Amino acid sequence: MDTTRRQFMRTTGTAAIFGALTPPHLFAGSQPELRPVRKGKTLVAVFLRGGIDGLNLVVPHGDPDYYKHRKAIAIPRPAGDPNTCRDLDGFFGLHPAAASLMPLFKDHGAVALQAVGYAQNTRSHFEEQDTWETGVVGNSLSSDGWLNRHLASSTGHGSIRAVAIGGNLPRILRGRAPAYAIRGIADLGMPQMRGDAAAIRAALETAYCTKPAAGPSAALADLLSQTAAATLEGTRQLEAIAKQEYKPANDANYGKTGIALQFREAARLIKSNIGTELIQLDYGGWDTHNNQGGANGGYANRLREMCDAMAAFTKDLGEAMQDVLVLTLSDFGRTVAENGTNGTDHGWANCMIALGGGLAKSDKPVLGEWPGLAPEKLHQNRDLRHTTDFRDVLAEAVSSHLGNTNTGHVIPKHECKPVGLV
Repeated sequence: MDTTRRQFMRTTGTAAIFGALTPPHLFAGSQPELRPVRKGKTLVAVFLRGGIDGLNLVVPHGDPDYYKHRKAIAIPRPAGDPNTCRDLDGFFGLHPAAASLMPLFKDHGAVALQAVGYAQNTRSHFEEQDTWETGVVGNSLSSDGWLNRHLASSTGHGSIRAVAIGGNLPRILRGRAPAYAIRGIADLGMPQMRGDAAAIRAALETAYCTKPAAGPSAALADLLSQTAAATLEGTRQLEAIAKQEYKPANDANYGKTGIALQFREAARLIKSNIGTELIQLDYGGWDTHNNQGGANGGYANRLREMCDAMAAFTKDLGEAMQDVLVLTLSDFGRTVAENGTNGTDHGWANCMIALGGGLAKSDKPVLGEWPGLAPEKLHQNRDLRHTTDFRDVLAEAVSSHLGNTNTGHVIPKHECKPVGLV
């Protein structure tokens, strides 16, 4: 049997696992002292690619200018009708397609943050996704992901600390610390090759994980060897989970949508208790320039899929949600006024949704200062202004939830302020 490094790369690819197998670069400059994270805590980051319309998700029905700007796509004020928004606090309400989250909002298991953004938004999908994934403003192309910087500046409680569910390792998890990308736990496993599986693993370890001899390139080779060894160990653990039949608890019904299956796999990972503290999910399709719809339509259908999946996830985990924080992110918000094709264009500030048992107890279901939608209060006469910097939200999730106090390294060049989320 001739098992080579190339076979190792192909093998791990077939298993849909990427344990930072791209050769790690050695960063210049000092690294912070590693901080231990809180045991058992998990952050689930859900990236809503395309720029979700936050004004139709968390609806400011108490702001009369909302209805002046949106004649065709506005969500009607609460009136007990299935097509009206669900009232949260007398001013804000949830889109009716998000109604499955209402019990969580009432029980302090969910909260929204409105008017979140930052001052240098370019309204470019590519640039803003990079900015939100790196947590760096102005030089995101040379930066690693903020979740990876969290991993690199802390110590965890397992060999699989970070997993992206979807098949590709997103920018938010790329960097020098190992992270995994999987299509789904049920698909995991070493590919069928001739020979004994144990012998194949031993050959892979010999080919890729042998400690290098001393020399000019020994440090980099050793780092690659450690990464490969961690990847093989992660493969073992994930394969063990894949062999166990999974049945959601508490009669949770995920359904069969793509985002629901991602949340189901996330719950499965958390319940396995292997020390996974970061799980990243992707859910695109929010670039609603045309025919967005109001209480019904394409946007509503996609929103229902997402919120129903979140509700099933929290039901499945039950008491375990005390240690889980789910946080949505997106490129940017949408324009306040609808456009000529009954859609919305690239905008500025947006809303975020957070779920979890560890949220700060507050009578406010919507956090953040509301800037208003009157024409003179808009950013550049068209967009919702931001009053909360998104980096403050990310920093609080890392420090207050996960317990990593190296916020200056995770979110560099930014003086973080508390937002009262966790």
